[in-house]
Amino acid sequence: MTDHKASVERSSEHEGNSEPLQIGGRRVSQKRSQIRVEALLIAADQLLQTQEIADIGIYDVAHLADVPPASAYHFFPTKESVFLALADKYLQELHFALAASMNAAVIERWPDYIQSRYDAAVAFFNGRVAARKLLLGAVVGSDIKNLDIADIDRYTAAWYDEMNMIFVMPYVKDAHLKFTVLIGIYDGIWQASYAKYGHINSEFAREGLAAGLAYLETFLPKTIALRDPSSRS
Repeated sequence: MTDHKASVERSSEHEGNSEPLQIGGRRVSQKRSQIRVEALLIAADQLLQTQEIADIGIYDVAHLADVPPASAYHFFPTKESVFLALADKYLQELHFALAASMNAAVIERWPDYIQSRYDAAVAFFNGRVAARKLLLGAVVGSDIKNLDIADIDRYTAAWYDEMNMIFVMPYVKDAHLKFTVLIGIYDGIWQASYAKYGHINSEFAREGLAAGLAYLETFLPKTIALRDPSSRS
C-alpha cells in the first residue's frame, strides 16, 4: 500500500496544474476527487501488471487504491468504465510520447519521419504492460475498441498536415483514409505479436515498419523535399 500511495503522490505533484479530469463525460474538478480517481487508475494499472482484465473487479481496484468502494463505484460504476478511463489515459500519453520523440532537425527523408514515430510507438507499448493488454489485447470491451477507433480517426486526420510542416507534401487523394489504413497495418502486426509473445518483439516490429513503408510507397514519391527550417511553423 505504501508504494501505491507514493505513486499517487508523485502523480498528483506531476499533474498539479492539470485541467480537470474527464471521466465518463463528467468533469472531476475537486482536488480530493481527482486524487481518488488517479489512485483508482494507478491501482487498475498495477493490477494489470500481473492479472488479466477478466480477473479484476472494481472492488479489487478500490481495495488496492485504498478508496472506499462506494466512492469507487461513484466514479466507475463498472470495471469496464475504469479500464476505459485507463485506456484513454494511455492514448493521451502515447500522443505525448510521439510528440516528444519528434526531432525535425535530424529528419532528412520522409521514411525517417515515419520510422521515428513508429519506433516511439513500439517503445511506448513495450514499456507498458497495461497499455498492451488494453489496446493490443483481444479481450477488450467494445467501448475501448470504439475509443481506440475514434482516437485513430483524429490522429490520422492531422497526419498529412503534420508531415506537410516538415516536407513539401504532394497532393494525396484520400489522405485520411490512407493513413488510417497505415495504422491498421501496424495494429494488425502488433496485435499478432502481442498474442504470440506478450509484447511487440523485434522481428514483428521490423516487419511492421517494412509493411508500413511499402504501403506508403504506393502513394508517396520516393523523395519529398524538406521545407526550409525557418519556414516551419
